[in-house]
Amino acid sequence: MGCLYAYIETAKEIGARGILGQAYLDLGLLHKAKGKKDKAKECISTAIGCFEQCEADVFLKQAKEAIASLK
Repeated sequence: MGCLYAYIETAKEIGARGILGQAYLDLGLLHKAKGKKDKAKECISTAIGCFEQCEADVFLKQAKEAIASLK
């Protein structure tokens, strides 16, 4: 999981919103798999914001489906 956090920090530094969204989505899915719903929702919500900003519709759909599955 440490590598994902480094990936997130690098994406933030270079302003890569699409990559940042993908990393947050992956982290959210990892939290979901570990049963940490609150952390999963937080990460996936952040991913949704990133995908909306860069109009990444396919990833946005995936993130919305993932967050819906947590309810």
